Amino acid sequence: MRTMKRTVSVLLSLMLVLGMMTIGMSVASAAETKVTATSNIGATASAAYTADSEQVTVTYKLNTAATISGVRAVITYDKAVLKLATTNTAATCFPTLNESLVANLTKTDGRLPFNASSYNGYNFAGGAVLATVVFDIIGTGNTTVDLEVKDLISVTNAPSQTDADEVVIIDDATNDTSKYTATAEVTVSPSGIDPSVFIQDVRIALEGKIGLNFYFYNAPQGYDASKISVKFSGPVEDYDKTVKLTDLQAGKRQGVNIRRNDYYVYAAMMTDTVKAEIFYDGELVSTYTTTVAQWVTTHMPEFASNTKGVRLLKTMLNYGASSQNFFAYKTDDLANKDNDLALEKITADTIQVPAGVGDAPNLSGMGANFSRCSAELKEATALRVYMTVTDASKFANASVTVDGNKLPYLASGSTRAAVLENIPAAYYDTVYTFNFSNGATYKQSVMNYVKGVISAQSGNEVVENLVSSIYWYNQAANDFFGA
Repeated sequence: MRTMKRTVSVLLSLMLVLGMMTIGMSVASAAETKVTATSNIGATASAAYTADSEQVTVTYKLNTAATISGVRAVITYDKAVLKLATTNTAATCFPTLNESLVANLTKTDGRLPFNASSYNGYNFAGGAVLATVVFDIIGTGNTTVDLEVKDLISVTNAPSQTDADEVVIIDDATNDTSKYTATAEVTVSPSGIDPSVFIQDVRIALEGKIGLNFYFYNAPQGYDASKISVKFSGPVEDYDKTVKLTDLQAGKRQGVNIRRNDYYVYAAMMTDTVKAEIFYDGELVSTYTTTVAQWVTTHMPEFASNTKGVRLLKTMLNYGASSQNFFAYKTDDLANKDNDLALEKITADTIQVPAGVGDAPNLSGMGANFSRCSAELKEATALRVYMTVTDASKFANASVTVDGNKLPYLASGSTRAAVLENIPAAYYDTVYTFNFSNGATYKQSVMNYVKGVISAQSGNEVVENLVSSIYWYNQAANDFFGA
């Protein structure tokens, strides 16, 4: 292992202090008005909007185990404040009512009536969109969008054969709320208050994982921090959550008290949207969205005088695009589409590794056979050492460590995988020694693993591009972090 490597986290801290600028976002006035969604099915929601807001989308979702055969309803709104957007169609507004649907989107009196019926029935089990409508904001003031469901009929058998199959859930005299639940969502675009009121900065994550670091003001001016919550959403469910601002990790950044949250994405997900929705007292007031690739493209000028930083970011985008092609994931929106750094192909001979790396260990003394090693390319890179258990009693007390740290196991049948997680890009060429409890050792690095991959699949352009992008990403990280 190279002894000159310093920790990425320390170098990142220095980089943030010495080299990076904060995002320039103008601060809007805190004054706002609201769009509120109401209904006779118990679905309500609201969101703030300002003079800069252009559109609002109101969505009603219905959840019922019953098979719905018919619905008749009307959405009403204040035509002095809202106008149906021209992008609305019957299909976009009522996606679940995909059979025998009639919707009048041409009315100009502030009403959108619709009805639908189906012998086969509509499926709202688990929750589905009953209606979602986009409005242009043309006026000012608090306003309401209301959904009135006049008839909601279900059937006990589908296709429905007779009137006896029908069960009334809602009509003029009935509203059986035991048969369903409903929710509403209101989303403003652009969303209400400028996010810089709440967000001190958003930076690219370079500590080892790929993603974004969100820094929120600990006490946003003019707001009670205890009433603020943030909903994070994106392509990786593990990082999706809604959390109180006061529950986020506290710290200090650039002399300001902040709260931090990190959202990481897999290498192939650099063009996927990551969103932070900010709620005040339960109401959506601001939204910030970006992608890793978009952040890099937007903030690249900040690194103009830092050629090593520019190369690191550009090689990261090439790595993302190559991962997309390898996994056949969103290949119509590649991470490096705005990147001017061409990917230089390498061969297996380009990757140099010390002797003895990758040699299989003898694990019989701990009741196992060595199987293989693989690399995991997700939000962070990991090495997995696979073993097959041959003697369960011996293996019961077996362990694997790296640098004195015991590794967790993944288990499937008789297979166990010891996982070394969160390997930063600057450490892809670091040789790690896996120490087994029977005294055996196994040396491996990410670069040695991909060397084997490109050797085995020479001529496979997708694989060659992926390995090449990993190699140059590692080289740029070494250069940037002084490794």
